[in-house]
Amino acid sequence: MNFRMIALAALFATGAHAAEFPERPVQIIAPYAAGGGLDTITRTLAQRLSTLWGQQVIVENRPGAGATIGTQAAVKAKPDGYTLLVGSTPLGIAPVVYPNLAYDARRDLLPVSLIGTTPEVLVATPGLGVGTAAELVAAAKKDGRKLNFGSAGSGTLAHLAAAAFNQRLGLGGTHVPYKGSNPALVDLIGGQIDWLFDTPSAVLQHARSGKVRALAIAAPQRSAQMPTVPTLAEAGFPDMDFRIWMALLAPAGTPEPVMNRLQAGIAEIMKDPALRASLTTQGWDIVGSTAKEFATFLDIELPKLAAAARAAGVKAD
Repeated sequence: MNFRMIALAALFATGAHAAEFPERPVQIIAPYAAGGGLDTITRTLAQRLSTLWGQQVIVENRPGAGATIGTQAAVKAKPDGYTLLVGSTPLGIAPVVYPNLAYDARRDLLPVSLIGTTPEVLVATPGLGVGTAAELVAAAKKDGRKLNFGSAGSGTLAHLAAAAFNQRLGLGGTHVPYKGSNPALVDLIGGQIDWLFDTPSAVLQHARSGKVRALAIAAPQRSAQMPTVPTLAEAGFPDMDFRIWMALLAPAGTPEPVMNRLQAGIAEIMKDPALRASLTTQGWDIVGSTAKEFATFLDIELPKLAAAARAAGVKAD
């Protein structure tokens, strides 16, 4: 058998094998702690894929070091489609925080699908007496007053959004990092800090009760959860797009026929009305992109996040 025949035989075998994928359980590595928003969505997707494929899809949480531990495990996994990664904004932030990373997200991971996004929302303490983003900016600049802004922690997307807003508009505010969204919101409600960015699902209840004031959405479109809140662009502050996103990726080298099966599986479950309702209820704007669309998104999003992290001076703890 000559080389050409061997190559054709191998190609046929790969295609035939991929047509039967998956033949055993599939693992999704979630580089985040169990119980959070991304973990909940990942488990919902895994359940739907298990039903579709007739094979168990297992979620394994490997948190730590800004999501780099779990990401590196996925990068090192055998590229056969049986190990996937839940990717999010840390893929763009981590290279700035950890400049000696052993992997490159665009080189070592293949995009499968962008599942959904959720925007950051600019909110202020009611005691500040502002009702719009423009009024917040005016209050921050009045008589040289310096307003403190909080975040769920240094290096979070909420921090990057707030730092970009603070720097771009010359507000001169001081960043107060917290260990999570809840304590930051508690202090915002209590007036210990003046403003911050957080997700619609985190601030919606407080905004409805009047405990905080939602001023603007940091996304190209308004949030379905908060349709009366304008975008920052509508408020007069364009080019402020900060959205948490959730996606699936596979190790580089995963065969194209297997990638096609993975993408087809995601496309199929994303048609499920119950799944879409579940994601919407959890505060996500549904995307369900193709691999090509997701690749284009990454080519824009990852450099943007890295630039924002450098501008915010994010460093490893």
